[in-house]
Amino acid sequence: MQIYRRTYVAPLALTGMIAFLLVACSDETPTAVPASTPGPTVEVVVETPTPDAAPDRSADSPTATRSPGSSSTPTPTPEPEETPVSETESIGFYLRGFNSIARGEYVEAERTFTTVIKLEPKFARGWDGRGQALMLQGRLEEAMLDFDRAIELKPNLADAYTNRALTRVALDDADGAARDAKRAIELDDEAVGAQLVLGRVYAQEGDADKALEWFDLAVATAPDDGATWWWRGRFYRDALGEGNLALSDFNKAIEVAPTQAALYVDRALLYIQAGSSPELARADLEEAISLAQDPKLPTIIERVDELLKILDEREQG
Repeated sequence: MQIYRRTYVAPLALTGMIAFLLVACSDETPTAVPASTPGPTVEVVVETPTPDAAPDRSADSPTATRSPGSSSTPTPTPEPEETPVSETESIGFYLRGFNSIARGEYVEAERTFTTVIKLEPKFARGWDGRGQALMLQGRLEEAMLDFDRAIELKPNLADAYTNRALTRVALDDADGAARDAKRAIELDDEAVGAQLVLGRVYAQEGDADKALEWFDLAVATAPDDGATWWWRGRFYRDALGEGNLALSDFNKAIEVAPTQAALYVDRALLYIQAGSSPELARADLEEAISLAQDPKLPTIIERVDELLKILDEREQG
């Protein structure tokens, strides 16, 4: 089994960013194993080979790519006053909210979606948007209330069920997460976040076959979304001990989402668990620290510090 390091440059889909930032900002990154704890057995080769063959996927898995959120930047509009406003103005604020999320400005996104809600209190997607901003700040209970409201206003809003499922994962409510994820998929069979949630739930239950089916389906549905490769890579590493497959997925995640610090942390952890190529692990951790500075990601920074200590201890030992 071999490990390769590659460098990539490509964009990240908004839904994927939300899916894995939620996990990164919770305590989902596995605790680093000490040097005496066995991890996946791998051989590190520092070169640029042809990519490993992709793992087999079921023949009936969809291959359509989920469209990312709008990347257009709306023309700024004045702050609303206590007078009626046009629908166009509320849509402008709505788009600004998601642009703020894409930049990592979650507090600003929350404020903007609050404006949307004030302008159109019955606009379900406005509540869903603010819920996402709250979720990404780690304010999970508040986010749940906004997703509840979005679903109350629009019971067929698949995104709200998906986002509530993701929030339930962070709240350790596996049963509730599974219910919401299944409902999201009933409404939208390409609800990638919901597919990832079900993969995670089945992995927690110890059903590796079903978990892998859902992770494979998510990758097939949204191959340009770094979160799909990241979540499956973590499953390969932590549940199956498949170091080479895990690394292949982490490499692909970084290819399509090169600015996400959590990806480098997980690839570094794989190197550390393998007990080889400390220089590659250290390089990934340094990249993660750099990316976690703006916006500040305290959980990522703390995790990097833990892993660097392990590397230092191994070098001194």
